[in-house]
Amino acid sequence: MRHPVMTERQLAFRWKISLKTLRRWRLDGEGPVWHKLFQHVRYHEADVLEFERQSAQHWTAILGDGERVPRAVTHSPKAEGDPQPSDAAEPELQYISAKEIIEATSLPAHLFTDRIERERKRIPHLLLVRNLRFSLDVILQWELANSVRGGVPETVVQIVEPEPEPDASGRVPRWHELVREQDGERCDSVR
Repeated sequence: MRHPVMTERQLAFRWKISLKTLRRWRLDGEGPVWHKLFQHVRYHEADVLEFERQSAQHWTAILGDGERVPRAVTHSPKAEGDPQPSDAAEPELQYISAKEIIEATSLPAHLFTDRIERERKRIPHLLLVRNLRFSLDVILQWELANSVRGGVPETVVQIVEPEPEPDASGRVPRWHELVREQDGERCDSVR
């Protein structure tokens, strides 16, 4: 059972870097594309492998000349056009327990075990005579649909107000002069 989504701890362990470094990369807009599922940061395997492929020169500098990618990369993701075995017409959904889905996805247990939380987050599940079951494929589709892509810098619009033009004489009026001026305008408008 394998889930193609990693937590930040799993990715940090894979690359042998600290969580702090990974978090700094996210803040700086560096590193692989990340997704946010509620308050949980997730990395999709395809994005991680693509980042590793693009960073092959950098990995060579770290690992040595004989190795182009990290040892942790054992296989690449399947492409959509890859041929499927002809004997399997439609893949069967396998249902697993809450304990197994928690282990596979590395998401908090309360998302799967708490009924109110499941309903609020609309987590797909089956309830078979008080036996709670999940499909890893369906949970992956749910996660992809509900996660928010991160690492995309937002454009910051800064509104700059024009500075008032200085008085021709270069002298700034004092507060009492401004009050007299305003009082004079009020008197003129009353007449």
